[in-house]
Amino acid sequence: MVDITDLQKENASDTVTSAGRWAFAPPAHPVLLGLVAAWCVALTAVAAVADTELSQIWPDWPFAFAAAATWGLNLLVVVYGIGPPFCLSRAAVLAPAFALLMTLFGSGSYWATIQLYPDYRVGIERAAWLVAACTCIALLATVGAGKVLRRLQDSGRRHLQWDWPRLSAVTFLVFAVATVGTVITVRRIGYVPILSGDPASVRVEFPLIGGIWYRLSMLGGVAALLVAVQAAARRAGVAHYSVGLASLAMVGLYGPRFFVALPLGVSILLWDRVRARVRLAWAMTFVLVGAPVLALVGYWRQQDPSVALLGPFSLVLYGILGEFRDLGWALDYYGFGDRFLHGGTLGGLVVPLLPTPVWHLVGIDKAAIYAHSSASVLADAMGQTTGQRIGAYGEFFINFGWWGALVGAVLYGILIAYLDNRYRGVQSSQVRAVFFALAIAATVFAQIGQLNMFTSTLTGYGYPLGLIVLVAAWLPRARRASF
Repeated sequence: MVDITDLQKENASDTVTSAGRWAFAPPAHPVLLGLVAAWCVALTAVAAVADTELSQIWPDWPFAFAAAATWGLNLLVVVYGIGPPFCLSRAAVLAPAFALLMTLFGSGSYWATIQLYPDYRVGIERAAWLVAACTCIALLATVGAGKVLRRLQDSGRRHLQWDWPRLSAVTFLVFAVATVGTVITVRRIGYVPILSGDPASVRVEFPLIGGIWYRLSMLGGVAALLVAVQAAARRAGVAHYSVGLASLAMVGLYGPRFFVALPLGVSILLWDRVRARVRLAWAMTFVLVGAPVLALVGYWRQQDPSVALLGPFSLVLYGILGEFRDLGWALDYYGFGDRFLHGGTLGGLVVPLLPTPVWHLVGIDKAAIYAHSSASVLADAMGQTTGQRIGAYGEFFINFGWWGALVGAVLYGILIAYLDNRYRGVQSSQVRAVFFALAIAATVFAQIGQLNMFTSTLTGYGYPLGLIVLVAAWLPRARRASF
């Protein structure tokens, strides 16, 4: 059980305001406003003076300049609309930060691509403008929805608490099941995918090859989340950390980086929220080191001789967020308006919520709907054999155009506001902390993933966690009023 004194300490630590050690006050209005205004004036001046020259050497420069100016506006909305604390566990801060990094790294990846393939051209500037504009709309929606949600606090409700001894036992049990599933799945595949070349061409076949054992293997991600919960609450020992690392290694055997990145992201969110704030300098170092390492691992796995023609710097950029190039391609391909899908891919957002037998009862083929995802549709259009991701904004665009993307941004902003509002009120012993952290990580990743992956992530991890809660959680008794 949880000691009441621990809860009191946690509640006390959560009352630190923006003037405390966990946050910093925004710059004085004249300073930040002046910097943003100077940035916009500089862009306008360059555009006015060098309009003709820019049009000759860079036809799509208006989109790039508009995106750059919009990011100045986005900064103002974050600082003065969202407000402090500015930390990694705040969805309203993390989402726009990820969008900006996605734009920068994605544009760098496109630059490296045209160094290798000079004839390859897509509207990367238009992609930057779409992300910047949708981020602005989403942030404004977040500010508005946040004001409403702050009036609907649930501080008087009782919330499930973890039973730490039981949770520890369940963690080791889940790890054992995942280990057995991984061993049998790898034996069925016949090789270790991460060590035997690029697994992309057969990645979609791994679940069919492994069957139920592959699904049990994926419980390694759940085991890693359980370790993250205990680590954030200072309940983890050496054995727990070892299980967490081994679990990440198991789910990483099949190649996709997402299976490793998601548990890591949830771990950072939990640590930052309920244990100690993660310093922004450390977070930036992690990104600047981790992203190139993953890119180099991808190159090593693929062993593409042509990529070796790039220099070290270009090689790293080439392997980071190539999905942004696909977003630029999709905006060009669907931009004329005669190829919109009119919601054709959005069924995949719904069907992962329930198991296949339930959908069969109402005559719906879950597999067929799920297969008609944006990733599959784009792969067919691009002549690729593997799924191509363009993010939530891009998926709304290829279905309904610019208006669809902007409406999708509003819905995205409302979701961010809800998660940001509720996650700020959780404590380390509360079960809901891991569910909110999972939802935030999946929501942020949706900007570069696909909508059906967003729902599949919530159900794929959420349903096993829900079963674990039945065994390893308890509901505190209501406190009696004192007079």
